[in-house]
Amino acid sequence: MDTRRNTALFFAAYFLEGLCFYAPVATLYRQSAGLTLAQMGFIESVSVALMLLLEIPWGRVADRLGHRRVIVLSTALYALSKVVFWRADGFGDFLLERVILAVALAGLSGCDSAYLYACGAPEEGQRRFGMWGAVQTAGLVTAGVCSTLFFGENYRSAAGWTVVTYGLAALLTLFLTEPQGAAPPAEERPPLRAALGWSLAHAPLLVGAALFTETVQFVTVFLSQLQYQRSGIPLRWFGLLYLLVTLAALAGVRSHRLTGRLGRRGGVLLLLGGSAALCLMMALLPLPGASVLGIMGLRAAGALFEPVSLDLQNAAAPPGCAAAQLSCNAMVMELTEAALNPAFGAAADLGTGWALLLGAAACGVGLVLFLHGMGRLN
Repeated sequence: MDTRRNTALFFAAYFLEGLCFYAPVATLYRQSAGLTLAQMGFIESVSVALMLLLEIPWGRVADRLGHRRVIVLSTALYALSKVVFWRADGFGDFLLERVILAVALAGLSGCDSAYLYACGAPEEGQRRFGMWGAVQTAGLVTAGVCSTLFFGENYRSAAGWTVVTYGLAALLTLFLTEPQGAAPPAEERPPLRAALGWSLAHAPLLVGAALFTETVQFVTVFLSQLQYQRSGIPLRWFGLLYLLVTLAALAGVRSHRLTGRLGRRGGVLLLLGGSAALCLMMALLPLPGASVLGIMGLRAAGALFEPVSLDLQNAAAPPGCAAAQLSCNAMVMELTEAALNPAFGAAADLGTGWALLLGAAACGVGLVLFLHGMGRLN
């Protein structure tokens, strides 16, 4: 009964954290408070660097203190960052907000998926991860609709209501309990070097996953509007297309069904191979229908793949060291993404088609590496 209650509370908290009402106008909000795009880029770089530095220490702390305690603390810091953002007025305030946010996200990274994986039978882990992604997507869609209908250009009001939802999420985590588990005593836990060694030994699996997920992120978020313009789609349709692409992520809830029918290797082959084909199609055929189908297909494939990757990593994590192991894995993936992003940017400067060709290549290489890494897990 506790596992069902914990899962329900966990999903409710993440739905509330999806209700970031200012997200559609976040850049405009910062500009209205006096920030330049260059300052935003600097703040983002500081945030990413801080997250990388804190990934492994936070993971180790989570394994020692308990995943539930770290989730409670990190979610409270997450809510605090929204309070700072709501009242922010200038560079220093927004930098402080991103520093607090980086600490919170580093604490949750690995710890949240390890906690959810422990909330039930291991064989149901992929199903829970699929539902987790769907819950977060539902929150994002709800926030986008509410932002359009109720807030408009009232940025401060949108940020204020976001404080309320994140505060409620933090309160909900107080009612979580530590899942029942057979975690070994501290002296019997694997050393941190063992977790780092596993991540390096299984780098093909992690790098392959990162190449694919970063391709999905870059194409669906940053490149989609350029591809729509390239295809001749009028600007007035962009809002509806954004909603449709976001809704496509709800496909993730069917991830366990897909791999149940095709097997994990078959499912991965379809998702990553199909995504490479979609990128190639959009690069070579800049037509409205092909572009909409390609962007929505990529977002759905990314949502279907994420539970597979999380389930494989959690199943391989040793008892008592899950959060630290997942944090080490996240570092390898984040470094891969950090290296791929400038390449995407340079390709996009040459033309949208070139960036899509790079996306097709990244999906193809990611497929080969991930399948090779899966073979090494067996």
